Amino acid sequence: VVLNRNGEVAVMDEHEQELESYAVPLGSTMLVADGAECKAKTKVCQWDPHSVPIIAERPGRVRFEDIVEGETMKREKEPGSNVRRMVIMEHKGDLHPQIIIEDEKGKPIGLYPIPEKAHILLKDGKKVKAGIVMAKTPREMSGTQDITGGLPRVTELFEARIPKVPCVIAEIDGEVEIMSER
Repeated sequence: VVLNRNGEVAVMDEHEQELESYAVPLGSTMLVADGAECKAKTKVCQWDPHSVPIIAERPGRVRFEDIVEGETMKREKEPGSNVRRMVIMEHKGDLHPQIIIEDEKGKPIGLYPIPEKAHILLKDGKKVKAGIVMAKTPREMSGTQDITGGLPRVTELFEARIPKVPCVIAEIDGEVEIMSER
């Protein structure tokens, strides 16, 4: 699992010359080992393009802090299923939702602030390994989300404007022959 924000994978030839390179998003799962040979069209990594993950960087036990149902967190039912998930809601005041990872002695070794609208994917007190996705924030969808979002304005399509520089349109059927001027 990729833990840094500016990861990159490079494809090298047999002479160690870089042929191609690609950015690898945070939270991607690498499907090919470093230095491994692969053929064309081999899937090298995969990730969820619809969310930004919050990933444990160290192993330990999870402790929720300031994640209080009804104040900073609500439970939502996933559309199309009976699964209920914890979602951080907009809040004001002294509460700052975060996940803390503690070692076996209870000493904090990692602190992860959880933003509004994030979905928490694990339970308080759970043991985690490095690379586990603890929460994810849905990516904002760009543009409008209705049916006209990607279409030009309908009025522009049907307006009858006379162009400033009109092209020449043939008024009769026939063949065009280009003749040189003498």
